[in-house]
Amino acid sequence: MIRTVKISDLEQQLMLRIDTNDLVEVDKVKRYVAIVKQVRRLQTEINKNGVLTKTVNGSQEFMKANPAIKDLNSLTKTLISLEKSIKFELINPPDLDENKKDNDDPEVSDLY
Repeated sequence: MIRTVKISDLEQQLMLRIDTNDLVEVDKVKRYVAIVKQVRRLQTEINKNGVLTKTVNGSQEFMKANPAIKDLNSLTKTLISLEKSIKFELINPPDLDENKKDNDDPEVSDLY
């Protein structure tokens, strides 16, 4: 089961990966977290109301796409763009074992 990442844990991890003396980067992380909160609210509304909404216009009734989907897509693009602009630093980069073989050959369990 996939668990939702807590906003506070996300913010803490992001702050650990940037130079916190650089106020521009700190602001970017704060904006990133604010957008994640908005995305989650939109996802909740879409889950609650569905991807289609019923529209009544006088005597006409029809189904149309939930307008929150457009907003969600827009915020997601903004989030990706902001993420690319954040200058992340590798803290304690992992040691690379040159002798370790890559998993080029999939196991049977990887295919199912």
